[in-house]
Amino acid sequence: MKSICWGLIGLAAVSFVMGTWLAFTKTAFMLDPVGFWRGAVGFLAFAIALRLMDESRR
Repeated sequence: MKSICWGLIGLAAVSFVMGTWLAFTKTAFMLDPVGFWRGAVGFLAFAIALRLMDESRR
């Protein structure tokens, strides 16, 4: 479960960097930059929820 959480955090970081790069270059790749930032927040929220639901944490 911990590796899935780290994977989601890494995916969120990639999404955030991609959104920032697209915002500064004023281009769009599949989504507008705000779409990548929203995805990053979603991935982080999902990783936090998985971590909170983990039974071995208690």
